[in-house]
Amino acid sequence: MQPRIIRPLDERDTQAFLGLKQIGLSTDPDAFVAALEDDPPSYPDAVRERLSNAAVETGDVILGAFDPALVGIVSVTREDRTKRRHKASLHGMYVVPTYRGKGLGKELLHRVLALARAMRGLEEIQLVVASHNTQVVTLYEGFGFELMWTERRALKMGGRYVDAHHMALDLLKARGEVRATAGAV
Repeated sequence: MQPRIIRPLDERDTQAFLGLKQIGLSTDPDAFVAALEDDPPSYPDAVRERLSNAAVETGDVILGAFDPALVGIVSVTREDRTKRRHKASLHGMYVVPTYRGKGLGKELLHRVLALARAMRGLEEIQLVVASHNTQVVTLYEGFGFELMWTERRALKMGGRYVDAHHMALDLLKARGEVRATAGAV
């Protein structure tokens, strides 16, 4: 059961994006920092604007998997601040339950990382993942992401907490480049 199409999302996909977000937050609420009640009334317009500007050149890529409805998504967004433009965040990774365990997450991750590598000067991709989501942690590790630290009680839902792993993919290391650090001689 592989999706027919994996492609970058654009403004025409706004409603599909919003619908998939609602599904994700209802089926896997502890996998996301977001909550539906946090979205302001202007959120659909903000999503439409973001999708209309998403591209490698803008530093914001959003991929979707369709069959024919949107069944999976992942994003990489580059930092805006000058001193942090060498970093990006991988976020919003979600695959509907009926498509899990079939390689779709792996394919989405492979394709979005290829697009991220095309962002000139990008050196590191960071992500945050619920520590109990061991299958996804293993998937990220398979792509070279390393555990940097674990945040205790990262999310609180009612009286229950979720710990989160902060992971990073060093693109310089993956390309075999050497990097100078402050204080290095």
